[in-house]
Amino acid sequence: MASKKYLSENDNVLIIDDFLANGQAAMGAYRILKEAGASVAGIGIVIEKSFQDGRKKLEDLGLDVYSLARVSKISSDGIEFLD
Repeated sequence: MASKKYLSENDNVLIIDDFLANGQAAMGAYRILKEAGASVAGIGIVIEKSFQDGRKKLEDLGLDVYSLARVSKISSDGIEFLD
C-alpha cells in the first residue's frame, strides 16, 4: 500500500507504464493510489498490445489511457500497428 505520508487526497497522479497487455500492473498502481486517497489523472503507456483487453479494463474504470504505439497484431510476418 502507498503511504499516506507521501500521498493525499490533494495529489493528482499520472501513471506511466512501459507496456500494456492485460492491464494488471496499471490496475494495481491505480488501486494503490486510490487506497492512499490520491486521484489518478490518467495512464500513459509506451507500447500497448491493443488486441488484448488491458485498455478496456482501464477505460471501464473511467480512466483516460494514452499510448505512444498501439500494436494491433503480432505474427510470424511481423508487427502491425494501429494508425
